Amino acid sequence: MARRLTKKQHERISNKKVEQIDALKNFDPDSLFKGRVIAQHGPHLMIEDDAYQIYQANIRQNLETIVCGDYVYFTFENNLPVVLQLIPRHNELARVSYGQRKKLIAANLDQIFIVIAPKPEPSPSLIDRYLIAIREFNIPMGIIVNKADMIDESNDFSFIEDYQKAFDIKVILTSQDHPESLKQLHNELVGKTSIFVGQSGVGKSSLTNKMIPELSLQTQRISATTGLGNHTTSATTLYHMPDHQGSLIDSPGVRSFNIDHLTLNSIQNGFPDIMPFVLQCKFSNCRHLQDPGCAVQTALDDNLISERRVQSFLQIMQTAL
Repeated sequence: MARRLTKKQHERISNKKVEQIDALKNFDPDSLFKGRVIAQHGPHLMIEDDAYQIYQANIRQNLETIVCGDYVYFTFENNLPVVLQLIPRHNELARVSYGQRKKLIAANLDQIFIVIAPKPEPSPSLIDRYLIAIREFNIPMGIIVNKADMIDESNDFSFIEDYQKAFDIKVILTSQDHPESLKQLHNELVGKTSIFVGQSGVGKSSLTNKMIPELSLQTQRISATTGLGNHTTSATTLYHMPDHQGSLIDSPGVRSFNIDHLTLNSIQNGFPDIMPFVLQCKFSNCRHLQDPGCAVQTALDDNLISERRVQSFLQIMQTAL
């Protein structure tokens, strides 16, 4: 059961109002409040209002899936916060989980950073899938090469050049031992809602801690609201940078990122470096192997596109058909 409001919480919301919308026309506008979802714990949502007060709220039945970063309207029933309506999203990030079900990760993002590191070894195939999903919603994106001080001759990061050519993507090198690199990242996050995504172990949570020194205090606030003890990165959670200069969503790492929920056209749009040549092929059913009149092979021979990217394109397209 959601926790009841304290006297202090009552005082914070007493003068807050939100505009009415059709779905809530039967509610008194003075009883409706707007909040942002900062986490989910079991059947409850952690809602934060514009005064940064956190509430543990129940969810009205028959609402669509609500995730971290969503904006909602909520009210109080018998002194308990209840989410009534999801406010339409600007964008969302999603993947397909086990059982081929679409799994939403976060919503209303200003930018996404894919975090990689020397260890665990980067997976360009995983990055390709992230980029396809991110491009689908036209969300600004970048790549963070974390633990950059650990890179040596055994590491091959040349594949990053493929992304810089294809997407004009921003690449930031960070290291815990180089404060200037962390300052550069901090400046990129100011004034925006950002999310770090990538494999487990690349240092997403460590970077989050560096960007938000008082992170432990924020996790304690969430834990105090839920009554469930210390929070860990087992759930996607939104935190605030110092002085609320920006918001950073911390999400669990993933080993794979399935994009089977996206259309064939969306997948093709994720390869802006390959598709212009695909459209120039002599035959519409060209397999881009040794087919006659294949513009993709010609572009490869002329070093206009990356062989690795072409192989990734063919592999992903094959699984999508």
